[in-house]
Amino acid sequence: MTFMDGQGIGDYLNSSRELSAFAWDIRTAESKPEVAEILERVDLSEEDFNEGFPDLAKMVLELPEGPDLPD
Repeated sequence: MTFMDGQGIGDYLNSSRELSAFAWDIRTAESKPEVAEILERVDLSEEDFNEGFPDLAKMVLELPEGPDLPD
């Protein structure tokens, strides 16, 4: 997959299987720090993520800043 300007999105996300796994990981993340770990794992900056995956980025905005801790 490439951005609209023709540049790639990282070495890890080269196949549809890898992209599907990446999207699944983002969709099932429970917090923004968890998403940050996923982005780091695939060597994708937050800026590139927002630009390349705007629908997933919108979902991340609704996530909590961290895991909910029991009272």
